Amino acid sequence: MSGENIVLIQGSHPGDMTRVIALNDTSLYLWNNLYDRDFSIEDIVSLLMEKYDVNDTTARADASGWVKTLKEHNIVV
Repeated sequence: MSGENIVLIQGSHPGDMTRVIALNDTSLYLWNNLYDRDFSIEDIVSLLMEKYDVNDTTARADASGWVKTLKEHNIVV
């Protein structure tokens, strides 16, 4: 989609349409590092602190928010 990074989520039953979720740069970074493996909040916090100049508190809040969004869209369980 015109240079955007997206995740396509196929509906699970008829009438449940495919959804498109755009990833910002940080979400894409996390997605690329965590895709197709089990991960914890600690893994996300470490990645955020490694890449960005943020402290543990900020990284933990951002990691929790990211996971919450993924769960809301049934991307992770």
